[in-house]
Amino acid sequence: MKQDHCILIHYHEIALKGKNRSWFERQLIRNIELQLTGLSYSKVHLTAARIFCFGIDESKWNDYASRLKRVMGIKHAILVTQVDSDLDIIQNVAANQLKQLDFSSFRVSARRQYKEFYLSSQEINETVGQYLQSVYLKPVKLKKAEINVVIELVKGMAYIGHKRIHGFGGLPVKTGERAVSMISSGIDSPVASFEMLKRGVDLTYVHFHSSPVTSRQSIQNVEDILTVLSGYQIRCQVYMVPLLKIQQKIMSESPNKLWIILFRRAMIRLASMIADEIDAPALVSGESVGQVASQTLSNIRATSDAADRPIIRPLGGSNKEDIVRLAEKIGTYEISIEPYDDCCSFFVPIHPETKADLKSVKKIENQIDFGKMFSKALDDSDIIEIDYPDYIKRSVEKLENIDD
Repeated sequence: MKQDHCILIHYHEIALKGKNRSWFERQLIRNIELQLTGLSYSKVHLTAARIFCFGIDESKWNDYASRLKRVMGIKHAILVTQVDSDLDIIQNVAANQLKQLDFSSFRVSARRQYKEFYLSSQEINETVGQYLQSVYLKPVKLKKAEINVVIELVKGMAYIGHKRIHGFGGLPVKTGERAVSMISSGIDSPVASFEMLKRGVDLTYVHFHSSPVTSRQSIQNVEDILTVLSGYQIRCQVYMVPLLKIQQKIMSESPNKLWIILFRRAMIRLASMIADEIDAPALVSGESVGQVASQTLSNIRATSDAADRPIIRPLGGSNKEDIVRLAEKIGTYEISIEPYDDCCSFFVPIHPETKADLKSVKKIENQIDFGKMFSKALDDSDIIEIDYPDYIKRSVEKLENIDD
């Protein structure tokens, strides 16, 4: 009896696509192949709305799993054994897979793409379930079973397995348009960026710093955060933009209660200039309504006015604990809570404006002669490439234990 080990992958929202679904499928396969760089496999193949990774080393399942968890667009992936679609073989393989396991309950979940098989999916569940129950004398639990034995019949072959990891779903990275994400080394903006990656958006990042007044730790933290995010995005680019001179100009010519709002408007204007350079139709921000003084609705209106394109705020209605939970799950939280000085931390007034009047803000801003300070800030920016080889070397161990 010939048995081959492979990985069976189900995709998520791609299943809802119409005539262009094949394009999304091809991009997902390319992303999977990139993520599996350095691990052995013979081919990644699409058949019957399923993706199979053949020729793997089943003893390194945890390595494959930790990589596949980072591929946007995957619903779940299962380590399976491929055999002929013969009921006796299916039952024996399923029983052998459970032999070394200590479990108190199980269930069988069968799906048939191969309709020529003489049993229905429910009949396979019942027949194989009864067989396993007779072998191991363990109860079947349809809800919250300790072991879920998956059986899929596809084009005359059967695939049996129980080791499954859940992906983040969504759409494959780089299937959407480009956007510029304004990222700090805090908790929120990396999570907002992650949420956009999950929508297939191809992100370029911009980080604003006030060096040398602030330490370079925030810059290092952002690089570390992007090293983690590059595990999902494959590769990315970040503009490190010096903001200090613009901040000093604002502080010398405006009331301190408006400093943060004017800083934010300057950042948005700079991010828009970068977006122009790379043809990105949107910006991304980690703002959550009401979380801090600058994120009241009035202040968001006052800062958004500086943009010449939409600002997407994925966390707009999220609670802080939900944001923290996702940051922990994707691997950025521990970096974000390390001590750092951001570009506004040294310049926060005692009583910041919480309900800014847009007309007043624009009037004061128009009185400030910035000259060529914005173009100079971009000229003085460092552009850092965080590519896939760096992720392989520096981040492959960071998310080993993440699962739903």
